[in-house]
Amino acid sequence: MYPTHNEGSYGAPNNGYGQQPPADAFSRMNLGGHHFRLPSLHNYHQHQGAPQLEPIVHEPSEVVCGPLLRYIEIDYRRRTWHGSSLVVSNDQRPPKLELKVQEKDSKTVQTIQVQGELLDVFRNKYYFWRFAINVPLTDEGQVATYTLSCLPETQSYNFHLPAYDESMRFMFHSCNGFSDIAQEIKDSFGEKEAPLWQDVLDRHEVMPFHVLLGGGDQLYQDRLIHEEFMKPWVEEKDPVKRVGMTLPDSMREGFEHFYFWNYVKNFGFEGNPVVANAFASIPSVNMWDDHDIIDGYGSYPADMQRADCFTVLFANASRFYYLFQHHTTIELAPRHGMIRGSLPTCNHIVTTLGAGIGLISLDARGERTKYAVCTQQSYDAVFNTLRKTMPKTIKHLLVLTGVPLVYPRLTLFEKAMDGAAGFNLATIAGKTGALGDIISGQLNRWNGDPELLDDMNDHWTAANHEVERRTFIEKFQQYAKEYSIRVSFLGGDVHCCGAGRLYSKDMKEKEEADPYFMVQIISSAIVNIPPPQALLTVLNQNSSYETFNPNVEEKMYNLFKFSPNGNSRNNKKLMGMRNYTAGYYDEDTGKMNFWIQAEKIVGKKGTMGYLIDVPRLVFGANAENLHRFDTRHLLSLPHELYNTLASAASRVTGLVDHDAPQPYGEADRVGGFVMPPRHD
Repeated sequence: MYPTHNEGSYGAPNNGYGQQPPADAFSRMNLGGHHFRLPSLHNYHQHQGAPQLEPIVHEPSEVVCGPLLRYIEIDYRRRTWHGSSLVVSNDQRPPKLELKVQEKDSKTVQTIQVQGELLDVFRNKYYFWRFAINVPLTDEGQVATYTLSCLPETQSYNFHLPAYDESMRFMFHSCNGFSDIAQEIKDSFGEKEAPLWQDVLDRHEVMPFHVLLGGGDQLYQDRLIHEEFMKPWVEEKDPVKRVGMTLPDSMREGFEHFYFWNYVKNFGFEGNPVVANAFASIPSVNMWDDHDIIDGYGSYPADMQRADCFTVLFANASRFYYLFQHHTTIELAPRHGMIRGSLPTCNHIVTTLGAGIGLISLDARGERTKYAVCTQQSYDAVFNTLRKTMPKTIKHLLVLTGVPLVYPRLTLFEKAMDGAAGFNLATIAGKTGALGDIISGQLNRWNGDPELLDDMNDHWTAANHEVERRTFIEKFQQYAKEYSIRVSFLGGDVHCCGAGRLYSKDMKEKEEADPYFMVQIISSAIVNIPPPQALLTVLNQNSSYETFNPNVEEKMYNLFKFSPNGNSRNNKKLMGMRNYTAGYYDEDTGKMNFWIQAEKIVGKKGTMGYLIDVPRLVFGANAENLHRFDTRHLLSLPHELYNTLASAASRVTGLVDHDAPQPYGEADRVGGFVMPPRHD
C-alpha cells in the first residue's frame, strides 16, 4: 500500500482541469528575513471551468486517507456550525458528501449535500478533496451521519453537534506517534492496537465528544533521517559542508514522497485504523509542534534553519500539514478560519467550543526561531481577534500552546548543555543509568548538538523565551480581569502528565475571585513512550514554587498521590504514564472539569481519571450578575453592554473557597470521564 521512494512517477501534478504546475515544485521566498521554499500550491478549484487538455481516466475510487473531520467555528448570529471533511483519493472528478442530521429521539431528518473542492494533487494521482460542512444548530444536540460517493454505499460515519447554547465536550491529546525507537518497544506499547485511542472511542460511545484538540505532534516524521534519499545529508560528516549542501533532485523528490505517505500511514484506515476511526467520527482542531515537521524544528541555529535541506523539508512539512490537518493550503488558510501571523506558514486559531468556552491555539512553529516563539505581529493578531470575536457567553478561555507554559525549570540541564556538544552532562546531574543514557552527550543527528538541547530551547521556561513567556501570560491576566473570564492553559510535548498553576499569594483561599489563578494542564503522550523515570524524578524534585511577580507564584500540583493501578507514589507532580485529557464545562457550577486519563497497564486498553476542576472567575462589581445571565439571553445581548458589565473594576471577595484539585474520590469506580456526577 505504501510505495517505496523509487515507486511511482515524479512528474509534476496535473489537476485534471488542464492546469499544470511548473516543473520546479518550489519557489524561493524571502519573508521577514526568513528564507524558505514553499510548494507552488495552486487554488485548483478556481480552474474547474478551464478546458481539459488531457482526458480524464475513469478508474475505481481508491481512497488512501480519510474521511477526516475538522471543526472551524460556530456562527451564533446564523446559528450555524462550520467545519469540513477531507478525503485523499484518485477521483479526478469531485466526489459528493451527503449529510443527514437529526436531533436525538426525533424523526425529522435534514439532508445536506456537498460537492468536493479540489485543494491539491499529489503526483498526478491522488487528489485532496475538501467538503465544506455547514449545519444549522437547534436547541437540542444533533447527530450527523455522512456518506461519500467515493466510498462504498454501506460505509457511513457519525459525529455529534452541540445544542446552540451548549458548551462542547472535548478531548485534548498530543504526541500521537512514536519517536525513532526500536520496533519491539513499539510492539510492547501496543502500536497496532492503539489502546488509548480505543479508550477514547469507548468513552465517546457513552458520552460523545464534540471535538478533538490536537496539541501537536499529531504524527512523527523522525524516521525520515533513515530513509534512503537522506544518505547524502547523513553521510556528510563536516557540519559546514552539510549546512551548505545544495540538495540533489532525488532528495527533493524524496521529501515530498516521504511526507505524503507518512501522513497516509498515520492517518489512514489501512495503516492506523483505530486513530482513523476517531478522526472520521470526531471533528478536530489541530496545531502542529516540532515532530509534525522534524524533531526540534524552529529551535536550531539560524544557519541550520536556512540550509537547503531544512527549507525543502519545511516546505513539504507545511504543505501536507495544512492539507491533512486543516483541510486547506498555505494560501487559503485565512479563508478557512485561521489567523495569519507574520509568515504565510504561521497561522493561529481563535474560535469557540460552544457557547461557554473560548479557544486559542497558538502556532508556535510556523515562524519560530531559536530566540522567539512568535513575532509581535502574531501576538497582536491573536489578541485583536480574541477581543473582537469572542461571544458574550464565554466564561472560560482555553489557551493551547503545544509546549506547556507552566512546567518545572530545566535550568540545570540548559546551562550545562548550551554549546557543549559531546559534554557528559550525567556528571553534572550526578546521575547514571537511564538518566545518564539520555544526557551523556549523545549527539543530535541534525546539527551535532546534544539531543536534549533542542528540547530545552523549545520550552517556554528556557532563558531564550523568558521575557516572551512573561509578556504572553500578562496579556491573559489583563484579559481575565477585563472580561471576568477564567483562563486555563493546555500543553503536551513532554511525554508525561501533570498540572500546574499561577495564583495570587494573597488570594489562595479565594481562587474564584482571583483573575491571576490560571491552571496548566499537561497531557502527553497518547502514543509515544514516557521519558526515563530518573529524569522525571529530577523534574519532580526541581518543581518547587517559582515567583512570577511579587504577588503571583507558579507551582505544580501534587496530583498523583496514587498510580492508575492504585499504588502510592513518591513523585506526585509529574507522572510518566501515557494519557489524554477529557473535559467539559459544568453549567451548574461554572467549573471547567479536566480529567487526565492515564493508562493503567502499558499496551492495554483502560485508563484511570484524575480530576482538576477549575473554578469560574467572578471578578468585578457586576461580575456575579454577569455570570447569572441566561446563556441564550447573553448570545443576543449587545456587545457594548456586555463589555460594560465585564470590565467593572473592583473585586468580589468573601466567595466560596476552592480546594486544591485532587484525583476524583471515586475514580476507581468510574474510571474518570464518562460523565462525572453533577456537583449538587
